[in-house]
Amino acid sequence: MHTRLGTNGFNIKLIPKYSIDSVLFPKNLSQQEKQNRLVELSKTRALHFQSLNFANAINSTKQGIKVLQPVVERYSRFYVAEVAIGTPPYKVLLLVDTGSEESWVQGEGCSKCFDLIYDNFEYENSQTYSMVSCDHVLCNPRICIDNVCHYSISYEDDDSSKGYLSSDTFKFPMREDGYVTYENVIFGVGMENSEKPFMNDGNMIGGVFGLANGPRSILRQLERHTHLRFSYCLFDSTSGHETYTYLHFGDDAQIIGNDQAMVQTTSLLPLDDGYYLEVLGITMNGNLLPINPRDLQLREDSSGGFIIDSGAVVTHLVPNAYSVVRNEVLRYLEEAYDWNPMENTGQPFDLCYRVQPTENQKFPSLGITFVGAHLELGSHRVFNSVVDNIYCMFIISSAVLDVNILGAVQQQDYRFLFDVGAGLMQFVPEKC
Repeated sequence: MHTRLGTNGFNIKLIPKYSIDSVLFPKNLSQQEKQNRLVELSKTRALHFQSLNFANAINSTKQGIKVLQPVVERYSRFYVAEVAIGTPPYKVLLLVDTGSEESWVQGEGCSKCFDLIYDNFEYENSQTYSMVSCDHVLCNPRICIDNVCHYSISYEDDDSSKGYLSSDTFKFPMREDGYVTYENVIFGVGMENSEKPFMNDGNMIGGVFGLANGPRSILRQLERHTHLRFSYCLFDSTSGHETYTYLHFGDDAQIIGNDQAMVQTTSLLPLDDGYYLEVLGITMNGNLLPINPRDLQLREDSSGGFIIDSGAVVTHLVPNAYSVVRNEVLRYLEEAYDWNPMENTGQPFDLCYRVQPTENQKFPSLGITFVGAHLELGSHRVFNSVVDNIYCMFIISSAVLDVNILGAVQQQDYRFLFDVGAGLMQFVPEKC
């Protein structure tokens, strides 16, 4: 990862964890094992937002104090960033998470630890480190022991991370030599962590880099530099391009359209726990599908809704919406090409075809209609080849989970800009 400074912005070079070329993705997996792993990671990602929605509903009655419940275990945030923490600097890879505000790293002396191929953060040896006191503005929720603020992150599947809320210097390496440095960044030092929150073998990921909209988010802590703006463009990992992209902040986060590709804008809903959007409907080949709008919208108790998340691998739809999409795709492919789905896919996906499409045979294109904008996914972001002559729909049912998630596969080759201060998201096609 590299960081480039602009006048009032910077960018970070990110490595996508899901890429089969990434140093973070095991090399000895078969294609089938890779697909299985990615889908399982995405399913657990959906559990994260289910737990957040549950927490929101419970805590709406607790005088406005929100208990954080982001998940860490097993779900795939797509990108990792290199950060150097403390003095002397401790270099660590952190998973970039747009779905939670909390940043944390595993601390030396942890009583419950996950495996890491390098040392834990020796916070007691950092000359710039300090624990956060209970009267600090970011000690909320107020979990205090001997006037030291603690953080506690718990999950639907009983996993958790707990430790000291802390302050230290964060450094990001620049494109050439040197670092850009930010002092007194608030983050967690995890002393009680799940055993395997990231990778089972050869884990290189030491914690999380939180970019949601909450007060502890890096986005808000460094607001003078980020201006509450960031952008990214995800590339197709099968295209042969280099396996990294850049996360841009502040004035460095720009989006440009042209006559063929106009920038579209929609509103972000005012929630701290993820980037929720108001979705009006889903189209197939330009025709609106008969999905009940309530299945796509956020309810008054903060349950349900539609999230855009670079951390989820594939798109999740709640069962009612997924059933409509699946049935319409089935009908279209049978009527157009007399194709029948595989009965036993042997894949982690529900809808697969063993076919050899000709140049004139295309899978249907889906689109998502937001308030004031429409995102056309194209057939290549809906169906992907998983093994020779087997194509599967990279959209899955969120089963009992009550949340829709626009995953990273469906975001590929679009630039997205999140202007949190203005409450807007913009996007435009771009060859990433």
